Amino acid sequence: MKNAKKGLRALRYTVLLIPLSFAALFTFAACAACTPSMERLGHLVSELRENIFVGESDNFRVSIITGFREDPFLMDGRVGELRDFTLITLTPKSETSEGNYTFVTTVDGVQFRGAFLPHPFSNTLSAEINVRAGQNEIPLTVINAAGVEESLFAKSVLTEQMIGVEKALEIAENKLRYSLEVFKVNGVLQAEIYIRIMPNPIDNSGGYHWYVAFIGQNQTIFAVLIDPISMQVVAVRN
Repeated sequence: MKNAKKGLRALRYTVLLIPLSFAALFTFAACAACTPSMERLGHLVSELRENIFVGESDNFRVSIITGFREDPFLMDGRVGELRDFTLITLTPKSETSEGNYTFVTTVDGVQFRGAFLPHPFSNTLSAEINVRAGQNEIPLTVINAAGVEESLFAKSVLTEQMIGVEKALEIAENKLRYSLEVFKVNGVLQAEIYIRIMPNPIDNSGGYHWYVAFIGQNQTIFAVLIDPISMQVVAVRN
């Protein structure tokens, strides 16, 4: 009789353990999908424009973009060697501001000097330095051919109300999850990702948006444009 009771207890434990085991397996499988997008997909990011700084003086407007990108830059669905960059674009306000200019700036405590190059088609000048800016304001001194200096301060456009890179990637992945299946090989995503904070490209209302694009090895592109405050996807390419 005692052996029979022991057998019944063992059977009950076995019956209880079976659904618990399935639940554990289901939870483990679900955890992979719950891992933050940047943690799972960060190695596929081949361009990140994570911040924009803007400012102006009496004679110039300045826009500064910072982040990292692959070099050489190729839209081939693969991530190449990455390097940090900060791109400075200077726009003269009048023809009297045109000419040859150099600059001095300090990024994360390091001073950089260089020369602006004219854009071949627009009234802008640009210069690039191999550094990724981690501050909220960038000082810039512009020096003309006569040695006259003009100082600007470019401030970050990002605010506490705006989502960051990680959330933008999460929203994009969720919105494009069905489209991205065509990029997967044995369940693994084979693509490169661009993440950019950029001026509003939709209308003249101003502001900024997050642009997130997934590029396959056949150069197919799936992308979204996200309002960084409402977190709404305002445009989709799929």
